[in-house]
Amino acid sequence: MSEEPSHTLYYVRSESLGVDPEIGGRLAQSFWNSLHERLDEAADIAFANRGVFLTLDDSPVLEGLKRLTEKGCRIYACGTCLDYYQVRDRLAVGEVGSIPLLQQLMRDAGKVITV
Repeated sequence: MSEEPSHTLYYVRSESLGVDPEIGGRLAQSFWNSLHERLDEAADIAFANRGVFLTLDDSPVLEGLKRLTEKGCRIYACGTCLDYYQVRDRLAVGEVGSIPLLQQLMRDAGKVITV
């Protein structure tokens, strides 16, 4: 968890942006594969619900997420969600998180952006 009170937390609840999965998937790819180019400082990124699919070995945004970790971003995937979808063994970026961790990240963040 970040010590700086002004850090940002991205909270990701879905593998797409918006409600239409087809265009939403394309938008998510564009967003996550280019975010590293625009971040001025590291952020925490927490994936929950269907958002955990973006952290898996076949994710279309895997390279973008890896670039974010290279910039110092910390990535967490909800362990309960990974287990629910039976994909924990496919986690390819970040680490397994929990609800108490998510609560702490939200509490400590200067800003929470829900994607």
